[in-house]
Amino acid sequence: MQFQSRKPRLPTKKFQAGVGMVEIGLVLVLVSIITVGMVSYFSSNGTAAQANQLGGDLSMLMGKVKSSYGGQYNNVNNARLNSGGFLSKLPSLTNNAGVVTTSLGGGTLTVSPGNVTNAGDSVRYTITQLPDDACLPLVTALSKTATTMQVGANNVKTAGNRPDPSLITCAGDNTQLVVQVQ
Repeated sequence: MQFQSRKPRLPTKKFQAGVGMVEIGLVLVLVSIITVGMVSYFSSNGTAAQANQLGGDLSMLMGKVKSSYGGQYNNVNNARLNSGGFLSKLPSLTNNAGVVTTSLGGGTLTVSPGNVTNAGDSVRYTITQLPDDACLPLVTALSKTATTMQVGANNVKTAGNRPDPSLITCAGDNTQLVVQVQ
């Protein structure tokens, strides 16, 4: 048997196995951009959903008050609504012995006798600290129920008329909404 000598092998290039720092950095940047976009999207949808929930809860409260206090609106206030159980089972409102706060913006809800044409002829619902992005959805939800509506300093709806959307101005995440219902 004859042995043949082999040719010496040339050194081969070794390639990096695995993922490099550049690839990891690129993935992190993409994941960050996607995460920020999703948080922004769901945050705005969360506020709209909270506004819709608050609008539904207020409409339910308005209906209960109207059917129970019809013609006796001078007797309506937060303390009486608290003792009568009107403020229970409304998820967007937190009632603490008649002091009612909203889950949307952390403002307060004050219920009192109103004045559309005569003193005590309606019920006045005042919401404070309304966030800007919830203002329009909430005003839209309540506009059909309201006799009058004031957003900030603007009378958006007067008795017997339709609301004027051009007057809905919300600023500084601290808008006050006043709704009167007869």
